Amino acid sequence: MTNEDTAVAEPEEAGGLRAIWANTLVPVAPLPWYRRVPLKLAAAGVVVVGLATALTVAAVTGAGAPTRHRIVLGDELGHQVRMPEDGDLRATHADYQSRMTALRPYRELTVAGYGTAGTSTITLTVVGLTGTYSDPLRELDIYFDRLAWREQTGGSGFGATLSTRLNFPSGPLGGLLDCAELVRPTASETTCAWADGSTVGIVVDRTGSLGPADLAARTLEVRAAVEVEAKG
Repeated sequence: MTNEDTAVAEPEEAGGLRAIWANTLVPVAPLPWYRRVPLKLAAAGVVVVGLATALTVAAVTGAGAPTRHRIVLGDELGHQVRMPEDGDLRATHADYQSRMTALRPYRELTVAGYGTAGTSTITLTVVGLTGTYSDPLRELDIYFDRLAWREQTGGSGFGATLSTRLNFPSGPLGGLLDCAELVRPTASETTCAWADGSTVGIVVDRTGSLGPADLAARTLEVRAAVEVEAKG
């Protein structure tokens, strides 16, 4: 046997992918972390981060929260002008002012009487209460129930017989709108009230010439003119 016969054959040099995996003597850099994380887990992380960011932005900016409004009564209301307060309007103002306490939801009050220019007679009374109302229906219940309740303190009170309370469409501003007639011994009046998450508005026709449906239509005009977006 010759030396050529006993020589150990040199191993073939691996090529291609075999060379890469077989060459264990050459250091290989580890894969970046983002290539080691499963694709589904990475996608889920992106969604969670995005959601957390959106929630943070919404909390800071108030995005997605209902638009808050307030009631501002000006010197004119359609074809009517604001009148000086008479005895009835002062009593109404004082009554609502007494309810502006820390335990009530009301934070801003405005009261005004309107009539025909050149006269001194108030034909339309408007009361606006701005606050935070979690249950608008409850605010309407409070108003209409109180109208028929005769207060004993001081001998004062509404003491009216309330006709059937009717619900009407509240228009583009939303919320609720109810109307009823107040029948008193000497005269009758019609009243409507609306309520939403931040305003309660009350309109009273002192002339007695408007029925619930007519005053509901007038109330929608009043509300469109006096309910404005709250700033800040």
